[in-house]
Amino acid sequence: MNRFLCLIVLLLTGCDSGSQETHSEVHDAMRLHHLALAAIDSGHADNAIEYLNRLQVLLPEEASVNANLGVAALRQNKLDDAIQYFEQASMQAPDNHEIAILMSQTLALQGKFDEAAKALDRPIILDGGNNIKLHWASAELNRGNDYNQILDASKILMGAKQNLVARLMMTKALLGEGDLSMAKMQLESMERSGYIQGETAKTLFNNAIQKIEEGDARAAKAQVIGLDNVLKPTRAWQHSLLELAGPPGTIGHPVRSFINVQEPEQTMPDSSLPTFSLVPESVVENIDHGVLLVETLDRSSLVVARGSEIDALQDSEGFINVGSTISMLVPIDWNNDRLLDVAIGTEDGSIVLLEQGEPRWSLSSLLEGSGQSVLNITPWDADHDGDLDLLVTSDSTFLLQNNADNSVSKVNLDVPRVHDANIIDIDEDGAIDVVAIDDSNKLVLLRNLRSGRIVPEDTLLPDVQLHSLTTGDINNDGWIDLAWTELSGVAYHGINQSGDSIDVQRIGGKGNRVHLFDSNNNGWLETLVVGETLQLIDQQGRKLTVPTTGHVQIVDANLDGLLDLLVVGEDSAAWHQEKTTNNNFQKVVLEAILEGGQRNNAVGVGGFIEVKSGGKYQKRLVTGPLTHIGLGTDQADVIRVVWPNGVPQDVVEPEPNQVFTEEQILKGSCPFLATKVNGKWEFVTDLLWRSPLGLKINAQTVPPIAATQDWIKVTSDQMQPVNGLYECAVTAQLWETHFIDEIRLIAIDHPIGSEIFVDERFVAPIPPAFKLYTYETLHSPVSATNHLGVSATEIVAERDGQRLGGFAKGLYQGIAEDHFVELEFTNVDTTQPIDIVASGWIRPTDTSINVASAQGNHPIPKAIEVEVLNQKGKWETVIENGGFPAGKLKTIVLELPADVLNSTDIRIRLKTNLEIYWDRIAIATQSGVPFIKHDVELLNAELDYFGYPEMSRKNKDAPNVPDYENIQHFDAWRDLIGYYTRYGRVNKLLETIDDRYVIMNAGDAMFLDFKALRPPATGMIRNFIFFSDGWVKDGDLNTVDSKTVGPLPHHNMSDYPYPESEMPDSLLPSHPDWSEYHTRFIDAKPFRDALKE
Repeated sequence: MNRFLCLIVLLLTGCDSGSQETHSEVHDAMRLHHLALAAIDSGHADNAIEYLNRLQVLLPEEASVNANLGVAALRQNKLDDAIQYFEQASMQAPDNHEIAILMSQTLALQGKFDEAAKALDRPIILDGGNNIKLHWASAELNRGNDYNQILDASKILMGAKQNLVARLMMTKALLGEGDLSMAKMQLESMERSGYIQGETAKTLFNNAIQKIEEGDARAAKAQVIGLDNVLKPTRAWQHSLLELAGPPGTIGHPVRSFINVQEPEQTMPDSSLPTFSLVPESVVENIDHGVLLVETLDRSSLVVARGSEIDALQDSEGFINVGSTISMLVPIDWNNDRLLDVAIGTEDGSIVLLEQGEPRWSLSSLLEGSGQSVLNITPWDADHDGDLDLLVTSDSTFLLQNNADNSVSKVNLDVPRVHDANIIDIDEDGAIDVVAIDDSNKLVLLRNLRSGRIVPEDTLLPDVQLHSLTTGDINNDGWIDLAWTELSGVAYHGINQSGDSIDVQRIGGKGNRVHLFDSNNNGWLETLVVGETLQLIDQQGRKLTVPTTGHVQIVDANLDGLLDLLVVGEDSAAWHQEKTTNNNFQKVVLEAILEGGQRNNAVGVGGFIEVKSGGKYQKRLVTGPLTHIGLGTDQADVIRVVWPNGVPQDVVEPEPNQVFTEEQILKGSCPFLATKVNGKWEFVTDLLWRSPLGLKINAQTVPPIAATQDWIKVTSDQMQPVNGLYECAVTAQLWETHFIDEIRLIAIDHPIGSEIFVDERFVAPIPPAFKLYTYETLHSPVSATNHLGVSATEIVAERDGQRLGGFAKGLYQGIAEDHFVELEFTNVDTTQPIDIVASGWIRPTDTSINVASAQGNHPIPKAIEVEVLNQKGKWETVIENGGFPAGKLKTIVLELPADVLNSTDIRIRLKTNLEIYWDRIAIATQSGVPFIKHDVELLNAELDYFGYPEMSRKNKDAPNVPDYENIQHFDAWRDLIGYYTRYGRVNKLLETIDDRYVIMNAGDAMFLDFKALRPPATGMIRNFIFFSDGWVKDGDLNTVDSKTVGPLPHHNMSDYPYPESEMPDSLLPSHPDWSEYHTRFIDAKPFRDALKE
């Protein structure tokens, strides 16, 4: 028997072939299978193809391999390749419905709808009506064909009678066919099932019934379309769609099980309870508190306290008196240097910081005492500003805000006094909440509503009295659960039901403290109850007793991959876990960018780590520098980190001790403009920088939006006609929602050799008006030096991609040291007005950075300031607020009046502390260059899904720009929740500024076809000005109302958000746009569940 046949037999039977080599190949096949699935799920199609090609060598006849190669090709936008793989998979498994659906979906993407329908014929015939996913795929192809949709919906409802999506589809199709009585029956069935909830839904339902009774099928169908739209956010509608289409998100779900080959039974991990033994040499006498600070794989420190004294045992200073009896020690990286400090609570209510430094530790006071003992200290980045604050309870519960400059601010909270506070994202919306116990022993949720709004809620466990509390994902479903002991001492689990409720489960044991941890590395959390003894209870109810008690810290003290117990009590000592299992483990370290970053706290506390191993899923909330994850018998296939600021980052086939260094990823900016050049999309620049919705410039202030219009220059080489068209695309890649109300294009013909520009600046509070600048020539500087005296003449002489950096970055992204470039010119008529024409780009701050930098004593962002050497030879400021370039690859124009320059020594300085990288700086005199203006007709505007081009930069001084030749399809962001414009033609929404706009999500593109003009006259060259009007709203956790698409903007709003009475008719649900255009409901599920399948 050859090796392949032996492998197949082994896979089919699970028998022992006696060949160690063949066993290894079985292991390799399953490992490659899981790695490929993990790579597809996390958006790494290239990695998936590599794993699948290797798997195909082992299993050449397995259809799922070709099917998943097709999915990977589909994620890369290579539709023809995907079709070929699906055809090969179909030959290997001609009756498989998953492959048929993939083939059909891909053919439909190519516009081959007849072939797409034919691809489903054989599986549907063989299925006999049992597979509702097949009939849903057919129904999707039959949109617009009411008769066929009735047939598809009927077959779906035979197998899923309560499916709301299918019943609504049936109702709309029946009304399209004029069958009023059957449509009424469908509506009444939905009402009986309890689906019609809420005032708007009930109104639409009643209107539909009324129109049916009046015999007006068309009007009734319009009401049902509206009802469908209103019901889309409901749990019933979303569950029904999941039942039909599978997990939401990117098109093309991978085939997760072998088709032709039976997978071997999985080896179950060793789930026996561990053994702990006392380490005699670890015993420390006469201490009240202790904490082991494990920061990295090779650095740890032990800190102990007794009475009012504290000592870091590795430090030679010995015990230090903090002035009051110590009530608690809490590890925290307070100053964002990746070294753990200790927050010390005392019985007089003071908070003291034991700060780790080189070469020794030091003490500093954070808060004077209130006279009442500190009951709680919880590290919590409550304001999502990139540093850790402290939730403190003494005489009240308040937030000790870290100002990141060695100062604090006490922020009073309108919440009850709490203790046992734990960070948690209860509803998985990205904003970190807190669960705690109040003085009446009730559970309190401190819900983080973003933008510094903390609201207490006590409805999750209204009838339960708690004594202690902790959190963790107990059932590995990706929702963080609760564990607690009641006043009786009995331990319970509270399983989080999607943030809506808690399912209570009795665990047992008896004690006054509770912990969750994976004691045996089997991939599941066990419960540790601290009472007269330590009682470890696993998920099968088995119990282990450790004969000690006290305050317990769970930590891998000797970094051997097994979690140990540090107990501080009458017998303070370490209890070491003996190695009784061969289960694997994973340790993850998060390292945020410290210089020029500050978008996350240094060790990522409040972020999440998700692990897929052998097809199994786990999620851990980051609470310290080192996160330990048990894997059972598998290895980690992929790890995804979601940083506290919401930015995801992942790695396929990670190292056993994986360090995640934060990448400098821009999560928000603006939509991008691309044009077709030689058949390929090329990046031009970004749009709509002047109108960000809800952007804060500090913790409280949201400046008004002074202008919604934006304009940029498109050069002649960027806009070449093909087949009578100028092709443009507005693409959305970042964590944003775009509202685009108008698009216009004008062409400017001017003499060859002359130059035209528009001012592409952001200036607050009043932006510059549109103006076309024309110049006969530009004058480059004869010399240029930066603030350090280093020559920059060659760098700024031409717009050639060389950019002037060289300044030191500050604490926060976008804000650097004060810096300038000094320019010297000759042979310029200074008696005339002079314009500075400067090209470059800016690395921006964001709302959270603005909130952080406004706390304490930090440099504030400074717009460009223009100084000139005046007639007296003195430096004089002539422009105080020059704004800054509005994004990437922009040109700004700064107008200088006549006679401000020294005619014999022409020198200019551009000063700022923003991260602005200049490419070219020149000056010019405005002249009457003749030009001809043409309005260019927009023939077609089509909104469609596009995907995510790879973003990269050429060097550290270059901007991140998209590569439209490298498109990936995955769930990139936690999308803003709400209704977006459906895909298709959207010309009517772009015709004029009227608050009827296109609403775009990340991954979308709006393709624009403009009617090409005749070539310019001889001796003339043509450039273009692209106009857009609208707004941008990003998902930054401090941007106002950043969780949702709404409130919807309009041009007459007094503020953002604005009073409901100001909403124009075009934005009301009753307006036809909300049944014709804005029908695509999107929420955060695809991002949240990306690795869960």
